Amino acid sequence: MYYERHIFVCENERSPGERISCAKKNSEILKYLKQNSKTSYKGSGKLRVQRAGCLDRCEQGPVLVSYPEGKWFSLKSIEDAKRFLEKYIVSDDLDSIRDLEILDQNI
Repeated sequence: MYYERHIFVCENERSPGERISCAKKNSEILKYLKQNSKTSYKGSGKLRVQRAGCLDRCEQGPVLVSYPEGKWFSLKSIEDAKRFLEKYIVSDDLDSIRDLEILDQNI
């Protein structure tokens, strides 16, 4: 596997009046994760954080998904992004950020 972890951050922007758009908040979150993940990540492989188009979880957003685990998260602030990076990506401590995880995978 080329990347040990691959994180897709929804940055889809919708027209006014359409479904909720992740773009506005996630542009800040994506920037934070990109700037801080490479220096923080201590895994044995590579980590990639990148923008994604619509992940179709708009009403739960702003969202991101982490592979290969296939775990979905709703990060609503830079503070959430810091916790996600420190607790999940660096420390692999999912229990401490359960409040950020989107558990219903069937929506």
